[in-house]
Amino acid sequence: MDEATKTRLKRLLETIRQGVVQEVPPELYACEICRRTECFQDEWIVCENRIAHARCLAEHEDAARS
Repeated sequence: MDEATKTRLKRLLETIRQGVVQEVPPELYACEICRRTECFQDEWIVCENRIAHARCLAEHEDAARS
């Protein structure tokens, strides 16, 4: 494969990548509970807001089953 072909192929792949892969706006990947956009695993595990929300959902599911 010559350099011209490699260059054209690289440009084609870049064009395809730009058309398919896009940045996700922060409002779409923010936490549904606290709206933070970055959270480490150890923070997420002990997040009081997330735990309280999960408990609330579980209580509503239990009440709906009864």
